Amino acid sequence: MGSRGGSRLGAALAALLGSLVPLGAAVPADGLELFESRIRPVLAQECYECHRTGGKQKGGFALDHRAALRAGGDSGPALVPGDPGASLLLQAIRHEQEDLAMPKAGAKLDPAVIADFETWIRLGAPDPRDAPPSAEQVAADT
Repeated sequence: MGSRGGSRLGAALAALLGSLVPLGAAVPADGLELFESRIRPVLAQECYECHRTGGKQKGGFALDHRAALRAGGDSGPALVPGDPGASLLLQAIRHEQEDLAMPKAGAKLDPAVIADFETWIRLGAPDPRDAPPSAEQVAADT
């Protein structure tokens, strides 16, 4: 491969890497760190009101612990770890389907937040939440 092919490969690689990380926002190297710092706060703030164990479960869906998140609800599994394109959660926050657009009462999430969810799912959607939170934990998180 000549220098021309190498420069094209380098440009393609740079474009790919640039598309994975929102400008100005370093993505934590560890998937659990990404979950704790960028995913859990959004779930708590934007989703728990309508999708939590022991409370509302619109669409038969809770987002407040790993098993519920992976099981999904009336529309099927919410996410496919490692496959953002097949994950309903990502489709919902991207507003790809009008009847699944989330958050329902709010504006579409910031593109950087959506990119964080995509990265998290691509990393296998690590989630340390083994059990539903207590009412006190939900109150503290929201």
